[in-house]
Amino acid sequence: VYENRMAYANRHGYEFMWANISSYNLSHGETIYWNKIPILQEAFIRYPEVEWVWWMDMDIIIMNQSLSMWDHVLSPEGMARNALLDTVINKPGGSPSEWKTLPTYNCSEVNFVIASGGWGMNIGNFLMRRSYWSEWLLDLWIDPFYIDKFKVFPENDGWTHMYRHHPIVRKHTLCTNQRALNAYPEFNPLGDHWHPGDHSVHFAGCGGNERCPGEWAKYWKLKESYEVPALVKQKLEDGTAEIENVKMRVRLPIGANKDTVAR
Repeated sequence: VYENRMAYANRHGYEFMWANISSYNLSHGETIYWNKIPILQEAFIRYPEVEWVWWMDMDIIIMNQSLSMWDHVLSPEGMARNALLDTVINKPGGSPSEWKTLPTYNCSEVNFVIASGGWGMNIGNFLMRRSYWSEWLLDLWIDPFYIDKFKVFPENDGWTHMYRHHPIVRKHTLCTNQRALNAYPEFNPLGDHWHPGDHSVHFAGCGGNERCPGEWAKYWKLKESYEVPALVKQKLEDGTAEIENVKMRVRLPIGANKDTVAR
């Protein structure tokens, strides 16, 4: 996975942060899934020149290395091509909810991009823009109320709750079709499946499934071929690939350089 991410970042000129999620534990023994939030906060701090931070879970393969995230979903054209408008959002489990995606959007106001599909919105693959809104959202996301309330899909249910109950969250969120950011392998019945040319494939819910190792190997062979940079090869051979531990406990600095786009 490190090779897959680094080759993509190198090709498109992106910064890359491989985080040790276990080192970002919150202060009261919360489950590890909530550690995404301090990692995101630190990513904005470490890379003050970038406008967008992109989170990907470990169980995702980037299949189309040629397709940059800017062209794919962040540019006005990419947003228009992939936006899912005025569409019912499913609940986890696949049943329809009583809320929908936005009927329209303004590119300049989009601060969060996430796919919606068979199991609703999946927080395994999303993008967040540097903004005061994002600072507020990351603060709200780890409110003790959410941490105490949501135990099954912790941070995902927290996100869904915010989207459902806070109009200001919906106003700044663009939902894409599932295949844009969260296509599933063909054996997963819970949503839209990966097709050749799609950006990535997400093995969501694969823990403990005996089919997963074989299916992962199959899709790994199907991904677009790419040249692994020599430095990355050396790090993998030497066992020196960077895994970042938490270094900072400060609030997210927002405002400076906010017009810089990482692309």
